[in-house]
Amino acid sequence: MAVEAPKVKKWSVPLIIAIVVILILAGSLGWALLQLGAPAPQQVTYPIGLAIATSGATYQSDGPIRRDAAQLAIDQMNAQLAAAGSPIRFQGIPDDTQGTADGAKASFQRLAAAGVKVVVGPLSTGEATAVLDFINTNHIVAISPSSTGVTAAVPNDFLFRAPPTDIPQAKALSQLVSSLGYTKVGIIYRLDDYGRGFEQLFEQRFETVYGGQTLNVSYDISAQDLATEVGQLSTNVQTLGAGPQTAVLVVAFEGDGIEIFNEARLDTTLSSVRWFGSESMRRSAFLNRTARPNVVDFVLNANLTGFFASPSLNPISTAFEQAYAAKYPSRDPKKSPYSYYSYDSAMLAMMGVLAAGKYDGDAVKAMIPFVAQSYLGASGSKAMDANGDAIAADYVAWHTALDAMSKEYFAEFARWRFATETLEFYP
Repeated sequence: MAVEAPKVKKWSVPLIIAIVVILILAGSLGWALLQLGAPAPQQVTYPIGLAIATSGATYQSDGPIRRDAAQLAIDQMNAQLAAAGSPIRFQGIPDDTQGTADGAKASFQRLAAAGVKVVVGPLSTGEATAVLDFINTNHIVAISPSSTGVTAAVPNDFLFRAPPTDIPQAKALSQLVSSLGYTKVGIIYRLDDYGRGFEQLFEQRFETVYGGQTLNVSYDISAQDLATEVGQLSTNVQTLGAGPQTAVLVVAFEGDGIEIFNEARLDTTLSSVRWFGSESMRRSAFLNRTARPNVVDFVLNANLTGFFASPSLNPISTAFEQAYAAKYPSRDPKKSPYSYYSYDSAMLAMMGVLAAGKYDGDAVKAMIPFVAQSYLGASGSKAMDANGDAIAADYVAWHTALDAMSKEYFAEFARWRFATETLEFYP
């Protein structure tokens, strides 16, 4: 008689599900118990130096606005890290460079002594070149939100720059000056890396591409009285022939710019021609009627005109403006366009640390170009070239004007496209 094979016991679907649920719950309980027994990760705070000038004749008006923009980025990043449950935090360490080369050196030395390895700043090219050897030797990452001079464009160093160099700006300005019918330009510029570099770029482009004629005069950036240099500028303009085809280009910062305008307003020749300025001349200090009404009248009469590297309005720049106004209601970021770059510089600094996974100068240096490649910030794309400088930006043309309420402001009237090197005037 055949023996019947034993029947395989069938498992019901509900029973299988019940067993799976029990196993998951048991595993979850075990994991939770382990977590309860494990110590919570300790919070770690990484310092971000803010080597930004907030005093002195150069940046006393714009500097605080730029510093606060960088701090805003730090506060926002900390809020996001807290929401994510991360133990990492960042702390801004402000240190006033006073806008000078010596001040920048002292600032970076103080920050280094405090253990800072990542810094937002300094602001100017003169400051940046002054600290270059120090940051390279000590492996300190510095991200400048406003240095544009070509002398600081060095490959494989520890300096990164959020804006492009002055090369595209010089192209844009020379094209604008020519397109407006000016063939002769008297130039006055500060004798430092930035001023000399921009003057040479503009002069070469204006003369070789557009057939223009220039005469220039420089001045010592430490000089307090520029009457002699402004007098020479007047002589140069007379030599060129003051008239509808002659203009002036001024390459200056805040304190020296005010001194130049104060001298020029007393000169009949210089008061009769149009003035152009480098991007550094778009400063609220020149439109402060309460503090210096004569300067305001002069720049309005001279129709001071220039360019600034400005992205098209985007959700990030709008959100930045709103957040800035909410945190600092007494300040307006639009009065210092480089505040947008300060915000982005701080974001890049922190993203570099997070991407590196450690607070180390060499590691952060290696990651900055990587995170910048895909970063779109308040000041636009931050993709960098081999020198660690932002590659591209469109430039918006501005000039001094009065609004409907007779209030002085910088009115924008054209855009220069980096990709096509074309100038588009607004309707």
